[in-house]
Amino acid sequence: MQPKSISEQFREQFQISLADTNDLKEEVYRIRYEVYCQELNYEATDKFPDRLEMDIYDDRSLHCLLKHRASGVYAGCIRFVFPDPYQPERSLPLNKVCSLDLDLSQLPPYSYGEVSRLAVLGRFRRRSGESQTSGGLLFFNDRSQEGEEKRGFPVIALSLYLAATCIGMEAGVERVFVLMEPKLARHLRYFGFVFTQIGDFVDFRGKRGPYQVMRQEVENSLPAQIRELMEVVRSDLIVSPMLKSLSKIPVL
Repeated sequence: MQPKSISEQFREQFQISLADTNDLKEEVYRIRYEVYCQELNYEATDKFPDRLEMDIYDDRSLHCLLKHRASGVYAGCIRFVFPDPYQPERSLPLNKVCSLDLDLSQLPPYSYGEVSRLAVLGRFRRRSGESQTSGGLLFFNDRSQEGEEKRGFPVIALSLYLAATCIGMEAGVERVFVLMEPKLARHLRYFGFVFTQIGDFVDFRGKRGPYQVMRQEVENSLPAQIRELMEVVRSDLIVSPMLKSLSKIPVL
């Protein structure tokens, strides 16, 4: 029997949605609290007595949620942060952590954004080496050693990055920034995301650096199976009226 494609595995096991209600946004913040505060100790738990991890960028963001169909559990989340046109040099999360080799104030408003706060619950990051990061990425190399359901879990982080990519494309964004480890940048390149480093590495939860990827590079470099997965993700997201409106009005 022919192995199922990545997009088929994803469609059977997961569903992506835009967190376009207050209840869904709380699901996002709960996941982030569990991952960033309780599992990885990136943030102090006492900063969030309501067990909802939030920051100043959330109001200028669109958030995606990924649900595990069989259990009904929201397994992960990610956000796309839009810039503050009045304070471009301080408007993105990475601006607090590192310096960039380009002047954001010289870029057209709404032509860029940042993908951040990827979080995947620990029970969906069971592979060796993934439990110590906020989201797994690699696919299983030896497929015969894994069950059908578990094999789908490494697709979680990739599908969330694709969801954030869909948001940027619907909004007409030309470039996307990510603060990440060089190892993650290499993995994403394998899947067709050709990131360019745009600043020095910093010590922030490990060695991380600022990267950018251009819209045209994504459109031209995604392999066929990843493009197919992206279309599945987009079909889940596009049902939200909020996403449909992105191309019509500025997002603040």
